[in-house]
Amino acid sequence: MKEDSKTPDQKIRRYIYLRDGKRNADAEYAEWRKANYDVEMETIEADLLAHLNAENTEGIRTKAGTCFKKSNVSVTTADGDAFRSYVVERQAWELADWRPNKTAMNALAENGEALPPGVNRSVFAGVEIRKPRETH
Repeated sequence: MKEDSKTPDQKIRRYIYLRDGKRNADAEYAEWRKANYDVEMETIEADLLAHLNAENTEGIRTKAGTCFKKSNVSVTTADGDAFRSYVVERQAWELADWRPNKTAMNALAENGEALPPGVNRSVFAGVEIRKPRETH
């Protein structure tokens, strides 16, 4: 049956089937990839790092390729209020990434208020498809 000739009910049913299948395929692929690639790659990385540390070197070059140490940095906020106060009190704006809060910008727009200068807000149409609620 052509898509054009299907009823909205049939299209919604098919869409939900495809979306659920896609979600399941993604989950299955993630598990498969982890079992077939990620775990072994992580083990090799740990082994090579241990080798570099044992040899007290930053890197090694072999016929197969090169391995070297690199620093990975993670910066997270432990106390948002304390950090904001620090930045504001010292006017150390370069320490933070500032961006408009979507919820606050939507509230301004919904109340008919102007957005702050330099802020763009776009609304576009789409569809959302949900399963029917199950009644028990």
